[in-house]
Amino acid sequence: MKEITGRQRQIIAAALEIVAERGPEALTIKGIAGRVGFSDAAVYRHFRSKSEILSTVVDLFAAGSERLLAEIRGCGCSGLEKVKLFFLDRCRVFASDRAMATVMFAESLFQHDPALAARIHQVLQGHRRLLLETLRAGQRQGTIRRLPPEHLFTMIMGALRLLVLQWHIGGRAFDLMRSGGKLWGSLETAIAMPGSKTK
Repeated sequence: MKEITGRQRQIIAAALEIVAERGPEALTIKGIAGRVGFSDAAVYRHFRSKSEILSTVVDLFAAGSERLLAEIRGCGCSGLEKVKLFFLDRCRVFASDRAMATVMFAESLFQHDPALAARIHQVLQGHRRLLLETLRAGQRQGTIRRLPPEHLFTMIMGALRLLVLQWHIGGRAFDLMRSGGKLWGSLETAIAMPGSKTK
């Protein structure tokens, strides 16, 4: 990922504020310019389009994800522990950055932007590869039930997505981290081999 300038970070921060406050449909170059005190032309000097701003947001999310995935791969813990680390970290990321959750789960943003949709897909495929690799390792270790890894992946990511969606639609009225921890406890009971609970 190319280095982001200070001005670009200001523009991205303003874009995320607008998304967090009013939703992705409210995001316009004019609105961003007004928030940062630039002219529309000044915003266009740093980003060619709204799509490029959102693509950079996705790149930032991806960079954070890649660091996490590298840490998890290098962890000496069990496959089950690695899945837990991934699940709870995604809850932490979305809880600490509500605009990021809005962008990453806003299908309407990507329906008419194939390049942005492809970038999101690429990030999610990275998550999928890590989880499938980790689930299979956990099955070999005897800590994760021998259900089809694809099904386990769907259970874990589907549960995470629904939880974040409920939190977002409900106006963030509950503690996402606490609820995520409880949900992980139920998921772990479903996918762990007897006697393989995490700490």
